[in-house]
Amino acid sequence: MIKLVLFDLDGVLIDAKEIHYQALNEALPKDYQISRTEHINIYDGKKTTEKLEMLTERKSLPENLHQQISVQKQKKTMTLLSQLKPIAEIVSLFKELEKQGYTIGVCSNSIRRTVLTALAKSKLIEYCSVIISNEDVKNSKPHPEMYWKAMSVMGVLPEETLIVEDSPPGLLAAARSRAKYIRVDNPYDLTR
Repeated sequence: MIKLVLFDLDGVLIDAKEIHYQALNEALPKDYQISRTEHINIYDGKKTTEKLEMLTERKSLPENLHQQISVQKQKKTMTLLSQLKPIAEIVSLFKELEKQGYTIGVCSNSIRRTVLTALAKSKLIEYCSVIISNEDVKNSKPHPEMYWKAMSVMGVLPEETLIVEDSPPGLLAAARSRAKYIRVDNPYDLTR
């Protein structure tokens, strides 16, 4: 029996693919910017540090720019997240899950400040009993550590947990956690 429902944040609860794509490109020097297709197919679901390492490998982005780009990307991300509006259908879904007795949590490869801002702006934070960011674990997705940590904090077993994910790293983490999981393409899949 499912007791805990864990959601990824970006691409599942908020339509953040565009936010992360736009913020990264605005922070990158012009010669290193990426296309939407590249972002979706190569970089989606990865931490900013991983994206920058990949850009160094693929496009020879100088490593000495990583810190500056990372700081700029975070500032731009926060500006864009502060403009988020709640998706009424997802707020209703969380209310219904809570009413039916499920515990709700969020596990995201984003930094804690980003996760908390996004959940507050989308009016979902009040329903979350556990929130795990990439700063709360040693290994981010595709490692299952953040899912295991959320289950441990809530005192549930993998077989009592349902994970909702969208990106390949997140889906791999969900599968490795031994919990049940479902894949969505975007937040609007949750409301169908």
